[in-house]
Amino acid sequence: MKLTIAICDDDINCADLIENYIHEFENIDADCDVYSSGEELIQTYSSNTERYDVIFLDMEMEQLNGIQTANHIRAIDEYVIIVFITSHTEYMRESFKCTPFRFLVKPLDNVEFTSAFNDICKKLSKHRKVLAFTENKAQIRLYCDDIIYCESRNHSVLIHTKEKVYKLCRPLSELQEQLDRGLFCRIHRSYIINFHYVKSIIENDIILYHINDPIPIGRYYKKNVLIEYTKFIERDFCV
Repeated sequence: MKLTIAICDDDINCADLIENYIHEFENIDADCDVYSSGEELIQTYSSNTERYDVIFLDMEMEQLNGIQTANHIRAIDEYVIIVFITSHTEYMRESFKCTPFRFLVKPLDNVEFTSAFNDICKKLSKHRKVLAFTENKAQIRLYCDDIIYCESRNHSVLIHTKEKVYKLCRPLSELQEQLDRGLFCRIHRSYIINFHYVKSIIENDIILYHINDPIPIGRYYKKNVLIEYTKFIERDFCV
């Protein structure tokens, strides 16, 4: 499993320990970014340059504390898993509003961290459906939630992710049948988008995270797009 992880702690020794614990896990390909303040993490999120699967967040940082930082992050990203690192358990009740996944108490215990991280991986894997296909005679297995959008072009389908664009030789309508209808939506005869990456809908265009150009909404599709996106938002809010 490939994960993108943020570690936000003004104690560099604690941050290094978390990163070392993570890299001890077999079968986990983790990219870890370390931040020394909540302000730094929020700035990265606000610039739309990065989104994370998991954030390990110190609760007792100077200036913006962990709870304030988490509230800012939740306003931008509803889905990221937040794990609080704390020396003072009395702060836990205050943090419930930003829906943390788990609390870990300093000094960090390897056994407790391993248990929490295994639970994180289980949570992520339950929702990670795989799309399998062949590209240039190579067998590709792609997590569906890594797909930002799919584009029909010159009798092929281009599958756009943050890291790469894959080319698939099959009709867009056939690919649509393999994707989760609650997560993916046909918005144009040439485009299917992943609702998870929607930043905004402006008139007849959809703006997606990690994509520079807007994606057009076909006139025929617009009513259904708005209905399905509302369902997506309501469903995720209630989960």
